[in-house]
Amino acid sequence: MNLLINVILSIILCALSTGSAVGQWDHLLHKTYPQRFRDIGKIYIRVMDNGDSASVFSEISSLKNYALAHHDSELELESDLLKAYYLSIWHKTQTERIVSMINKLGARAAEQHNMQIGLRSLKVLGDYYWTGARNYELAFEYFIQQENILNKLSTDELPDKVYALLNIAHAYHEFSDYKKASSLFRQILTLKYNPDLHAGHNAALCAIAMIHRQQGNLDSSDHYYRRTIRKESPGNYEVWAAIARGGLGENAYVRGNYTEAVPLLQYNIDHAVSQKDFRRAAEIMIILADIHLKNNEVEKAGKLAETARRYLDLCLPDRYRHFQDLYFILVKVSAARGRVRLAEAYLDSALFVKDSLIHQYNAKLMLRAHQKIELQKLRAQMEKAESDQTQKLIQRNLALILVLIVAAGAAYIYKIQRQRHRQAQQLKELEIRQKKQELENAALQLKEFARNISEKSRQIEALENKQIPDASTLSQLRAGTILTQDDWDYFKKLFSKVHGDYLHRLREKFPELTQGEIRFIALTKLGLGYQEMSATLGISSHAVRTTKYRLLKKIDVPDDRSLEEVMMNI
Repeated sequence: MNLLINVILSIILCALSTGSAVGQWDHLLHKTYPQRFRDIGKIYIRVMDNGDSASVFSEISSLKNYALAHHDSELELESDLLKAYYLSIWHKTQTERIVSMINKLGARAAEQHNMQIGLRSLKVLGDYYWTGARNYELAFEYFIQQENILNKLSTDELPDKVYALLNIAHAYHEFSDYKKASSLFRQILTLKYNPDLHAGHNAALCAIAMIHRQQGNLDSSDHYYRRTIRKESPGNYEVWAAIARGGLGENAYVRGNYTEAVPLLQYNIDHAVSQKDFRRAAEIMIILADIHLKNNEVEKAGKLAETARRYLDLCLPDRYRHFQDLYFILVKVSAARGRVRLAEAYLDSALFVKDSLIHQYNAKLMLRAHQKIELQKLRAQMEKAESDQTQKLIQRNLALILVLIVAAGAAYIYKIQRQRHRQAQQLKELEIRQKKQELENAALQLKEFARNISEKSRQIEALENKQIPDASTLSQLRAGTILTQDDWDYFKKLFSKVHGDYLHRLREKFPELTQGEIRFIALTKLGLGYQEMSATLGISSHAVRTTKYRLLKKIDVPDDRSLEEVMMNI
């Protein structure tokens, strides 16, 4: 009964979970990208905030399986794009995997004529190379490809077209390409207003105004800031109005019109603080502090500078670029207060930050230039490879005709060569077998040599132990056991066949050894004992021990090793 209840509960839970999964994605099924743009955006925001890859991949897999089950190819592509984007944010080191996924996704999107997925795939890859891999030149390559597609899509077809253009424009702006950046920002101003992307229009206006200020065109900069204040597009208006007023205040500051600048800058500061946008507040406070210094209001300037410093400590790493201006303010404040050493310290810090920022920017320019050269080399290699491939194709066709003509001859030559190879292989195998047989025979003869010596040594010992030994027999045995020069020469041949160039290595390592000592070592390697060596060498056992003792001293054998062990390891 309990088993049945458990089975029923499992079925119910499975059904509920299946129904939940199905219901989770129902609102996305068989819709165009503009139709599910808002819902897809919510999914992206939720997923990108989740650092648990396992749960994210499980959710993405659920979405893909649902799309496959309901034959929604566009939703399936969306799930793959979501995964690739997640990897580009949370797993930046997996470059090869990310690029491979995006390239495959782009190819599938092209097959299905899905320009939106194709464009967004390029955006993921461009952003990844920009922020993750820091390959700026390659990132610009993908930005250019995005532009080509963006020109073919309207905001009705691609609701987030504004943000795609903003992203590319800011990249050009960062490299001080004001002309290209302005062109893209102006293009945004011509697009149809999208309430979901209300920041795009105002962001473009303020960006163009900033570029004009950077180029020294303050009147044009004022014009675009005032357009923002006129509320050309609704949505989050107060933020952009405050930024625009602050921009007008900065322009007035540059002109030296401090009376006009102060209230505009203060308005922007107050709004930024209320929004907890401490970076913006600190940036404007530094400008306002400089105005107070120019008006000889040192204490006001000092308080603003210290507040700006506290605010910058709350910001992201991009705050570093503001420290250059802040430190120069603190230099002036410290000097005005008579704190010379502190002023000098701040001056050193200001100059260090300035040099560091210049170095960083120049390094980025150099890096991009190097990347451009590398990319040109890669393209040249690819073009050469394509040219070589075309040439090889022509050569292959010509060669194919030639191959057909000489095929019969080649087959015959191949057959002859194969036979020769087989014969050579058989001959080689025969030589190997012969050498192996010779080695085995030598080993057997060497073993038989040692066995005969051992046998005769035992016989000699037995005769010597008799009360009345047979002197004649004993003399014959001893004479037959002692190695003659011919015996030694024959023994060396057998020994060398079995043990290679052992005796040669021995002479090289110990050149001072005598022939008698070499014979002793060779017999030692055969495993003969003192008695057997005595009979073979025709000397007494005491002489054998004396030979070993001399060897121990001559080759300086360590106390923890035996002579036999040293000899075996040569």
